[in-house]
Amino acid sequence: MIEDRTSQSPETSIEKPPGFAIEIEQPCKGYRYNQDPFHLAEFIDEHSELWHNQLTGNCLDIGCGVGILPLLLARKLPDTTFTGIEIQDELARLAAHNCKRNHLADRIEIINADYRQFNCQANGINHFQCVISNPPYYPQASGRINACLQKQIARHEINSNLESLTRTAALCLNNKGLFITIFPAERLLELTTHLQAVKLEPKHLKFIHPKGSDRAVMLLLAARKNGAPGIIIEEPMFI
Repeated sequence: MIEDRTSQSPETSIEKPPGFAIEIEQPCKGYRYNQDPFHLAEFIDEHSELWHNQLTGNCLDIGCGVGILPLLLARKLPDTTFTGIEIQDELARLAAHNCKRNHLADRIEIINADYRQFNCQANGINHFQCVISNPPYYPQASGRINACLQKQIARHEINSNLESLTRTAALCLNNKGLFITIFPAERLLELTTHLQAVKLEPKHLKFIHPKGSDRAVMLLLAARKNGAPGIIIEEPMFI
């Protein structure tokens, strides 16, 4: 059971993302969301008609943090219900509180658990039409490791890696369901290899470039469970 929080902690701040009628409480010094969930939400919204069947029903957010992705998407996708799973206790508590703060607790459920032990059938949960994730994407031994454990877990593959992420997504998805993620462009081959190993076929790919650069830094990708081969490379996003 996730503990209810009825007021803001002095160790958190409340953000109001421009263009969204939501308020999000998050740690002042711990992990704070960046622009990635906004890019992922925009990618999903752009394809909402094309992916209508997958976005009408149940959607699982793996590693939901403070609930930013379901909160960004809930009002854009009124026929979708969300389940967010988050391993870090404090972030899961904040996510549950943010759903209540924004009057979306009836459409967004937060589960405080390790997704690697999460089994849809064992938990009595139906398979999902869609799985989304803004996962940790730095390999455990790479880059500068932040002194804050909360940031370490959110950014580096300490409790997560591509093998476990893609395997869990495939297990939780209905046939022809979609897995949608954002990931570093330089790890494209690694990502697609793991996806195809669990019968998730990449179908839509959009690269994200810094303005004025021909080198992509991130990618947005949608893969279909048991989908036919064939991928659409979309117009890149410049930020």
